[in-house]
Amino acid sequence: MNQIIPSPARAKKTQFNDTQTASLNALIDLLIPASNDGRMPAARSLDLFADISDMPSATRTLFENGLADLDVRAQQRYGRGFTQLNMDETMALVEELRSQTPVFIQSFMTQTTGRYLAHDTVVLLIGLEARPPWPKGHVVAQGDWSLLDVVKKRPKIYRKL
Repeated sequence: MNQIIPSPARAKKTQFNDTQTASLNALIDLLIPASNDGRMPAARSLDLFADISDMPSATRTLFENGLADLDVRAQQRYGRGFTQLNMDETMALVEELRSQTPVFIQSFMTQTTGRYLAHDTVVLLIGLEARPPWPKGHVVAQGDWSLLDVVKKRPKIYRKL
């Protein structure tokens, strides 16, 4: 029996290292702090990136490189790590990174806000139910399955094992 065993290089990474996590938390604090009235939690308190196995490898690499870049820039400019900077220094570096290499900051913002808004705690706090929208009585319109006939008539393009 043939069994595919993933090599260590292909295994999905499930967590960032401690330095990356600390830098990521510092960024998260800037993006989504707790609301002033205390009703909405800070994104950091929800541990949004505790498991990154669902994150595409390209995005993980982008995050790892972006977080490392922030730390290198902090060391070069201020002589200490990113997590040791004050608010003004942190914001200056983030703005610099946003203008010079915006893809990391854009991806960070998308990932963080998406994970925050999908978190069960936040979903409940904004007045929604923390569940999929279907089935629970929601009717999903049937599609026209005959649209697949064209695809079904195509020749097979795969090899049977």
